[in-house]
Amino acid sequence: MHPSVVYSGAGRIAFDTDGFVQYRLEEGLLTRNAVSESVHRNEVLGSILMFGLMYVLLFWIWIYVLNDKIQKGPQPVHAREHTTTQSFFDTTAGRTLHAESLSEAKEP
Repeated sequence: MHPSVVYSGAGRIAFDTDGFVQYRLEEGLLTRNAVSESVHRNEVLGSILMFGLMYVLLFWIWIYVLNDKIQKGPQPVHAREHTTTQSFFDTTAGRTLHAESLSEAKEP
């Protein structure tokens, strides 16, 4: 939280002799008070190391899976043994009239 500004008697913002704005130092979080007294340095270091270790582990898992997928390659696509016997125009007319479904299995 930003500390509130000190105002002069005329209601204007008060400046110090160097030209900086004066603040109420008892309010807000100052940099010198930003160090937590309840969390020790070793706890912060341990937390950062564990965080880094988890991301290194996730990176290696990603590399392993990526390599596995590259080595196996895509699944083979088998060509159909049976093709349609309709002419091009009959097939086109059937699809524009929505007489046949493009997503459901068809009986021969």
